[in-house]
Amino acid sequence: MKNPLRAAFLYLSVLSILPACLVSGGTESPARFLFFPLMTISALYFPPRALYVAGLTFTILFPLLYLFRSPAPGHLPADLAEISAFFFCTLAVGFISRHIHQERFRYENAIATFHSLSQALTHKNMNLQTALDALSEAHKKLQEYDKTKTDFLSNVSHELRTPLSSIRSYSEILLNYNDIEPETQREFLQTINGESVRMSTFATEVLDLIRIGSGKHGTVFTSVIPTELLSESERIIRPMALEQGLELILGKTEDLPDVCGEKNQLIQVLVNLLNNAVKFTRKGVIRLGAQAKEGFVEFFVSDTGEGIFPEERELIFEPFTRIAEHGMNRPKGSGLGLSISKGIVEFHGGRIWVESELGKGSTFFFTVPVASKPVPGFEHHDHGRQDPLLVHYKPILVVTYDTVSRRCLRKKLEDVGYHTLGADTPARARDIIRTMRPGLIVTEVPEDWEELEKLIRCARDAGIRILLTTLHIHAGDEPALAVHGYVSRPFDKYEIQSLLESYQVKGVPVMIISPDRDESRTLQVILGAAGYESVLFHEGPLAVRTCRSSCPGAIFVGSFAKDRLEEILTGVRSSPRTGNVPTFLILEAALNKYVTPITMSPTGRKSESKSLYKLVGEIEKEYSKGLE
Repeated sequence: MKNPLRAAFLYLSVLSILPACLVSGGTESPARFLFFPLMTISALYFPPRALYVAGLTFTILFPLLYLFRSPAPGHLPADLAEISAFFFCTLAVGFISRHIHQERFRYENAIATFHSLSQALTHKNMNLQTALDALSEAHKKLQEYDKTKTDFLSNVSHELRTPLSSIRSYSEILLNYNDIEPETQREFLQTINGESVRMSTFATEVLDLIRIGSGKHGTVFTSVIPTELLSESERIIRPMALEQGLELILGKTEDLPDVCGEKNQLIQVLVNLLNNAVKFTRKGVIRLGAQAKEGFVEFFVSDTGEGIFPEERELIFEPFTRIAEHGMNRPKGSGLGLSISKGIVEFHGGRIWVESELGKGSTFFFTVPVASKPVPGFEHHDHGRQDPLLVHYKPILVVTYDTVSRRCLRKKLEDVGYHTLGADTPARARDIIRTMRPGLIVTEVPEDWEELEKLIRCARDAGIRILLTTLHIHAGDEPALAVHGYVSRPFDKYEIQSLLESYQVKGVPVMIISPDRDESRTLQVILGAAGYESVLFHEGPLAVRTCRSSCPGAIFVGSFAKDRLEEILTGVRSSPRTGNVPTFLILEAALNKYVTPITMSPTGRKSESKSLYKLVGEIEKEYSKGLE
């Protein structure tokens, strides 16, 4: 009930005693005693001012009832005492009401503070649990790394021990015995030479594997003719196939587009696949070929060998993995060829897989992007600015819904020297990640938070970091950072307080602009508990006009659609008065460790708002991790 209605209800309730007294005995009516309990009960629900007005009005109007009775001697003192009782009751009830309302206000504040602290404690517990999960995951990864290192050293020592033992044994025999026949000596020397070649090959493969794992390829991509790759690989393997009695068939390779890559590395992949096909095929045919397929050239090597079990089709691409290596008459090998091939293919922006049927053979496929035609569904620009110092960088995938913003950002990054790809939706970006494997992802906050979470999971599985930023296009189509920070739901009072203190927001109201009323009210309570006064707006235009006239200390912007968010940012940033007001964007959930937010910092806001050097600096930081 509104305050005026509440007061009117009180006045009518108290003053209705007067007509009741008039019709039931006047000043002698027992109805007059209803004043005391009614006023006492009203003290629990009405403010002191309303009680004073109602009580004093009743006290002043009650003597009018004496006009309707005959004067009686000796009644004056009693009448004065009764009227005084009404007056003092009014004063007492007002005093009680004041204390009741003060205690109620303190109680409500205590409840609000308790809920705020309880929520803050819950958030801290969640943060601690998240930190604990992160530590557990890090510990698990360290254990996996330690196990991987141990397995790697064990495998390397195992692979080296066998040829070294042969070399040592045969060399000791040659040194200690002078009566060995020349044919036997030659056989021993051939064995020593063969094992030396095997060791040299193994060392080269280990170095290739380490180089692929660290990203230090140091290669320059050029336009390569697929026919040359196929014919050169076929020429290398044909003598080995003929020696095993196998037929090697090279398919038709006309009308294939050129691919973008490093020729020797792609030949290495084909030779590895052909070599495996020859090793594991007793009799039959080995086929080699390629075909153009949706912006890629898909190479294949098929055989009629023993085939691969379904559960082993992924394992064979892991280092030192060999199928049934302890079986009879199994071919020798280090188990590194397929893992190296996988690293080379993925470095080129393609993927490798196998299709197999037991007893009928296997077919290995891998894709390489074409050199001239982009893959449908994303943008691929090449401005011919290939800096020799940046060729080892994989392309940067820019994901934004707005075409103008995406193209402007890509142009800026390419002017610096990076290669970029573009996608208009997180779903399209996930398709690109599966095929092209970019080095980094730069994305904005999408309208559908679930799409961002799917993109984060896809990037995490691919080992690609995400840089989250919100951009604003100034006059002249110059993209710039638009926000100073992000706050996520559920809100953390201490995190928000620390964020505002870092921007020295004190003594000035904070503006909250959000279409979600529950979101804005919750944030207002959190800010109030932290000691900040705030004003709420649920529409952007009114908020922008108020912002320009009052200039708040900070602005929190909620979950608006992209076009509405751009209107708010344009309105705030275009005014000289509000252009540097700290602006924070509200996220639907907290970001995980695979996402790095790129925002303006508390210092140097003017220069940062007109450039992208923080974004470029973070890109360099991420790429440098793979080069250390």
